[in-house]
Amino acid sequence: MNMIQQVVLASEFMPHGMCYLWQPQVLGLHVISDALITLAYFSIPVTLVYFVRMRRDLVFHWVFVCFAVFIVACGTTHLMEIWVIWHPAYWLSGSIKAVTALFSVPTAILLVKLVPQALQLPSPAALQKANAELQQEIAERKRAEAEVARMHEQLLATSRQAGMAEVAASVIHNVGNVLNSVNVSADLIATHLRKSNASKLANVVATLQKHAGDLGAYIQDDAQGKHLVPYLDKLSAHLQSEQTAMLGELRCMQANIEHIKEIVVMQQSHTQTAGVNETVSVSNLVEDSLRLSDGVSVRHRVEIIRDFQDSPVIEVDKHKALQILVNLVRNARQACDESGRPDPQLTIRIVCDPSYVEISVMDNGIGVAAENRARIFNQGFTTRAAGHGFGLHSGALAARGLGGSLTMHSEGLGQGATFALRLPICIRDA
Repeated sequence: MNMIQQVVLASEFMPHGMCYLWQPQVLGLHVISDALITLAYFSIPVTLVYFVRMRRDLVFHWVFVCFAVFIVACGTTHLMEIWVIWHPAYWLSGSIKAVTALFSVPTAILLVKLVPQALQLPSPAALQKANAELQQEIAERKRAEAEVARMHEQLLATSRQAGMAEVAASVIHNVGNVLNSVNVSADLIATHLRKSNASKLANVVATLQKHAGDLGAYIQDDAQGKHLVPYLDKLSAHLQSEQTAMLGELRCMQANIEHIKEIVVMQQSHTQTAGVNETVSVSNLVEDSLRLSDGVSVRHRVEIIRDFQDSPVIEVDKHKALQILVNLVRNARQACDESGRPDPQLTIRIVCDPSYVEISVMDNGIGVAAENRARIFNQGFTTRAAGHGFGLHSGALAARGLGGSLTMHSEGLGQGATFALRLPICIRDA
């Protein structure tokens, strides 16, 4: 207790007021000045601390804290100047000055080290310039956004035109597929007509007219006449066979022409109304696609393997589904032709699931290279010199339009390929 009294009161010293001879004017000057300085010193740290708390983004916030402690210590020294006028606590006053020195010297050193970093901070002019550049960038960005919006409108217009072109290309492609079959049928009919035995019938008629007066005796007694009836029998059989073949080709041609009409009608109505669904058997749909695909098995010596594990009845836009399958079958035939295999095979498998039916068209042809698998359905992509890349692309779009999907799998070149058309099932199984 005596030590505290000695430090705080220090009665062995005389109060500082004695140096002022206790003159009121001098006392008032020092007391008021020190009091005002103390209040100012104590208020400044409060402002600094508030500023630092509000501005968490300050780079050198710690220097404000150091200044705040230093200023509080300075204010306390002025407060002690008032106290020692009446109480000679010079030990306490000196200790507070020592604490002030303890904070002031490191603060000064740190401030000197801070100056180079502070000088690197942008000046108001630099900040103003940066702000102007930022405003310019914002304006340029707005102009760029406006340009992007304009280009987007142009892209939409171009997309609509491209869509129209794609529809036209799809019509040409799908009609071309069927026209190939029409041309083949027409060529076969022309060949049958050129090689027909019907011309020989005119010779028979001429012979009969020549022997009209003695026709019975000619047929019965003449050496050549005896062969006339058997010859007519054989000629009749040949003519019936030719007629049957040509009628078959004519039926095929009629079916193909009807399909062409349906394709055109469907494409014309595509932008007006949705396709009309029909209740069809999937196996019948597959058979129709084979029949419409150039007679794959006969004319291209491709063995057709039917693996119809199921035969569901579904509701589907028949002609759109036929377009997809005809294109897949024709592509499989071309892949077999390009492979040069002596045993070309095309397998069509039908597998049914509770929610969908999957029609797989598998060939043992040329296959698809690994780098082309991801692009096989891209518009315009083709690996054939004479190809145009619309068939598979339009087929994939049509499959999505039917609520299904079209996928491809191939182990690589020479390993064949499998295209799977998946369609939703809406009705019962057959």
